[in-house]
Amino acid sequence: MSKEFCDVDGEVVFAEDLTISRAKDFATAVETAEFAYPVECRRTTSGGEIIVFDADVEVSQKPAHDIRYLERIAVIFDQSDATMPEILALRCDFPSVPHINLRLTEFPRSLCITEQAYSEWKLHSTGATLVEEIRQWLISTAKGTLHADDQPLEPLLVGSEGPLVLPSDLFTTSTNSELLFISVEDSGNGRKTCIAKRPKDIDENSNLLEYVAFSFLTEPQPHGIIHNAPATLFELHKFLEGGNMDLLDELRSRLKVWRNEYKEAKLLEKRLALIIGLPKTRDENATTEELELRAFLTVETIKKVGIEIGLWAETDGCIGHLISVDHNKMGTEIQVGMLNPVFSFSRKRAAEFNGISSRSSKKIAAVGLGALGSQVFMNLIRAGYGEWTLIDKDFLLPHNLARHALPGVFTGGAKSRWMAELANHTIDGDSIADSIVADVLNSQEAPETLEKLEEAFTSAEIILDASASVPVARHLVHDVDSLARRISIFLNPQGTDMVILAEDEKREITVDSLEMQYYRYLINKPYLEDHLLRDSEWFRYAASCRDVSATIPQDFVALQASICSRTIHQLTSNEKAFVAMWRIDVDCINVQRYLFLMTSPIKCKTGEWTLCTDEGFLDKIHEARANKLPNETGGVLIGSYDMQRKIIYIVDFLPSPPDSEEWPTLYIRGCQGLHSKIKRIQQITANQLKYVGEWHSHPPNCSVKPSQDDRKVFDWLSYHMKTDGLPPLMLIVGDPGKYAFYLEQID
Repeated sequence: MSKEFCDVDGEVVFAEDLTISRAKDFATAVETAEFAYPVECRRTTSGGEIIVFDADVEVSQKPAHDIRYLERIAVIFDQSDATMPEILALRCDFPSVPHINLRLTEFPRSLCITEQAYSEWKLHSTGATLVEEIRQWLISTAKGTLHADDQPLEPLLVGSEGPLVLPSDLFTTSTNSELLFISVEDSGNGRKTCIAKRPKDIDENSNLLEYVAFSFLTEPQPHGIIHNAPATLFELHKFLEGGNMDLLDELRSRLKVWRNEYKEAKLLEKRLALIIGLPKTRDENATTEELELRAFLTVETIKKVGIEIGLWAETDGCIGHLISVDHNKMGTEIQVGMLNPVFSFSRKRAAEFNGISSRSSKKIAAVGLGALGSQVFMNLIRAGYGEWTLIDKDFLLPHNLARHALPGVFTGGAKSRWMAELANHTIDGDSIADSIVADVLNSQEAPETLEKLEEAFTSAEIILDASASVPVARHLVHDVDSLARRISIFLNPQGTDMVILAEDEKREITVDSLEMQYYRYLINKPYLEDHLLRDSEWFRYAASCRDVSATIPQDFVALQASICSRTIHQLTSNEKAFVAMWRIDVDCINVQRYLFLMTSPIKCKTGEWTLCTDEGFLDKIHEARANKLPNETGGVLIGSYDMQRKIIYIVDFLPSPPDSEEWPTLYIRGCQGLHSKIKRIQQITANQLKYVGEWHSHPPNCSVKPSQDDRKVFDWLSYHMKTDGLPPLMLIVGDPGKYAFYLEQID
C-alpha cells in the first residue's frame, strides 16, 4: 500500500476465497454499495479475514474534524465471531476524535461505531448495514455531531482493573485533597474489592489495610480525546498537566506531611493509591458537566515511590528526607496500574439510580417494622427517601423470616434497631435511620425512651403507621402532639389487598376519619365485601395462646410493598388527603387500584362525648329523606365507638326496614331484616362498625327539634343502650342542611 496508509497484516486473497460468513457478506455488500469501493481482501495468520475498502463520505467545505471525501477503511472479522469486527481508519494522519477505541499502537485508529454489546448488535446487522454504519460514523464525525448533546461525556482515560469504593462525599467536602486508607475485601474467585475510608473510620494498624491513598482534583478539561492509560507515575504526571496539575510536586508535598504525621514504619511498606478527580466539560468554554474518577495503584511501595520522586533517601534501612528535592527523579521507574473507582451509595446517588430528580429529605417517624413496614422502608431507603426514626417493640423471630426484610442473622434482635443498622450500612454518609425499641402504647416505658419518642414525633414531618393496629393508629392521631402528617398502611388478612390512608398536609381530614369513610366503602360496594374476611390459614409458631401468625405469601407482600413505597414517594408532592386500595388478582397476578374519594369531617362536642361524621354521610342521609317525601322515614345509624377517648363515629345508616310505618307526620321503624344486615356489616368490617343509634326525618318546613313521640323513642333508646354502657344517640334530619344529633339526653 501507499505510505499514506498504515499497513495491515495478512496475505492478499480473492473475495471468493473468503471463508468467514460475515466477511463474505461484507465483501459482497462493498461490491454492490453505491458509496463504497473495494480495495482488497486479506487473511491473517490467526485465521481472521480483512476487507479493505474506500468509503465515499459526504463532507462539508468546513468540516469540524479532518475527515476526507474518501477514507480508506479496513474491517477485520474474527474467525470465531465472538467479538465485534474491528474497524480501522488506515490513513496515517487520521485525526484523534471522539469515539475512538484504544489500541496498543495509536495508528491505525480503531473506530467505535456502536455502544451495543456484540451479542445484541450481530442479531440485526448485515454487511450492508455495517457499510452504512461506518459511512455515517465518518459523516457525523466530519460534522462534529457524532457525540450528541444529550449523550454522556466521553472518558478521558479508559482501561482499569478491580473496583475501588470511595466515600460518597469525596471531592464535595471542604477540601478536595484527602488522605484515605484502603482495605481489601475478598470477593471470591480470586477477585478483590478495595474499600477506601477516611482515617477516622478505619484502624491504620488493621491487617486488612493494604494501601494508603491520596486524592487530587484537577482543573476542568474538555472531553472527547481518549488517552491511553499511563503506565508509569511520570506518564500520569504528564497526562495530568492537561488539567493544570503538577502531580509530582503535589505528591512530594503530601508524602512529606504524611510521613511526619504517621510514624509507623510498616506504613512505608504499603503501596500508594492516587485517586484523581477529572472534571469534564462538553467543549473548551463550557462549565463542568461531569466528574470522571480515576485511581492508580503503584506497583512499588510508598518507600520506593518517595525515593524515585527525589523526596527522600534510604540509608541502612532508614528513610531520611533530602534537604533539597532531587527533581531529576520523576517516577519514571514507578509502574502504575488502574483501578475502577466508584462512589459509595449515597442518598443522592440512591435517588438518581431510582430515576428521581430531586430527593425528599422529609423526617419520618415509622411505627411498626413488620413484613410490610420493613419492606416498604427498605424500598424507600434504596431510593434515598427520607430521614428516619424507626419505632417497634418487637424482636425478629424465625417465623418472621418468611416475609421480613431482615435476614436470619438478626434473629432475636430488635427489628427497629437492626433495620436502622441495615439502612445505615446501605446508605453512605451520616446515619439515615435511628431506632427506638419501644411500645408506643405503653406509657410505662423508661423516661428516656418516652423522651425519645416525643422528640421523634415532634420533629417528624410524616408519621408512618405500619403497625396494622387500630389502637396504635388512634393513639398516633389523638394522643401524639405533632404537626406531622399521618399515613397509615396495612394489608388485609389474606395479603391480597393493601390500603393507604393518608391525611392532607394540614391534617384537616385525620386518619381516623379516613378509616371510617373507608369502612363505608366496604359495606356499600359488593365487590369489597370479602376484603377484611379472615379466610387464610393461621399457624402457631410458639406455645403462647397469642403466638399465631397468618399464612401470607411473601410475593404478595413484596408486590404490595413496592406499590406502597412508590405511592408514599408520590404523596410527598400531593398535599390532599388520599385513600386507596390495591387488590391482587391471584389467578392472573393483575393489580387493580380502587381510589376512594373522601369528604370533610364534621365534629361536635356533646357533654363528654365527641361526635364525628362527614359531609358524605350527611349528603347521603338527606338524599334518603328526599326520596321518601312527603312521608317521614328513618332507620338505624351505623358507626363505631372509641370508649377510651369518648368518641362516637357516625359512618353510615340503614334505611327504613320494609315493615316500618311511614306517614307525612309519623314514622314508626320496623325491624324486618335489620339484625342480619347489622351482623353482615360487622363481618365485612371485622367488627369495627356496629349499631350506634336511630335516625328519622321530619316533614318539610319543620324544625329538627324532637317531638313528644321522639322523646318517647329516645327514652326507649336510652333504656336499651345504657344496659350495654353506651350512650343513646338519635339523629333528626330536616330540610337540606338541617339536622340535629341528640346524645345521652334531650333538652
